[in-house]
Amino acid sequence: MARPVKQGIDYFSFDVDFFSDVKIRKISRACGSQSTSILICLLCNIYKDKGYYIMWDEDLPFVIADTVGVSEGSVKEVILKALQVGFFDQELYEKHKILTSNGIQSRFKAAVYKREEIEYIVEYLVSDVKNSISDVRNEVNDTGSTQSKVKVKRKNNTTPSPPLKGGGRRKKSEPKEINSKARSLFENYVKTVFFTDYYWTAKDAGAMTKLLQKITFSRTQKKMPVDDDSMLYALEKFLSSVKEGWIFENFSVTNLNSKYNEIVAQARNGNNQQNRGTDSSDIPKSAGIKSISFD
Repeated sequence: MARPVKQGIDYFSFDVDFFSDVKIRKISRACGSQSTSILICLLCNIYKDKGYYIMWDEDLPFVIADTVGVSEGSVKEVILKALQVGFFDQELYEKHKILTSNGIQSRFKAAVYKREEIEYIVEYLVSDVKNSISDVRNEVNDTGSTQSKVKVKRKNNTTPSPPLKGGGRRKKSEPKEINSKARSLFENYVKTVFFTDYYWTAKDAGAMTKLLQKITFSRTQKKMPVDDDSMLYALEKFLSSVKEGWIFENFSVTNLNSKYNEIVAQARNGNNQQNRGTDSSDIPKSAGIKSISFD
């Protein structure tokens, strides 16, 4: 019997300005300081289970209250205020009795973009996310109920296969061909993660050429293959290593190229600390760079 496909996620990004957000401040002012713990507990349950929403039923207030150590009435009060200020989507709550938001769904989609398959209930999606998956969904599963489930499968042509280790020289072909493939990979990545089309300029083309040259240099130093597939695979890993921080918020080819050494150095530092058994909580998150490996 096949194992069930994992739907939720094990961890999620947490905005550093969470407590200064106007919505959070309004909720906290109206419902007390314990409201932030209630909201964070709700977010954990959302991301852990379905990933992008949670059903509001009679058991949920008890589960959250029991976890946080407050009354069920306090939980209900926080939910009502969160809906009122827009922390959760009011329309989807009224239609389907679910708690979700554009931010929740966007973070979830970014977290699972590498999964081979992920399932969404179309009616539960906010407009931005619904539109972003409409172009890439491969299979619609009509359950015969009022819900339309859609399975989104990762396109093979946007993710090159991992290269074989050892040997392998880059074909003398066609720098233009690898640049074209790299542009396509970058644009697809931006659309998948940021739900928007990237406006490509001549400056981006030049920056991509330089970025590929730097990746080629890094791989050559480690005697790793530099054929087209290997290079595209390394480029994708490089892009996906940036998860938060200034570079993520200003995601562009020119910024990635100009910050290449900084990204690689911080990633290498993170790898070294993890290899030495350093507590991950002690590792600085200076630019939100995830560990990078070019193999």
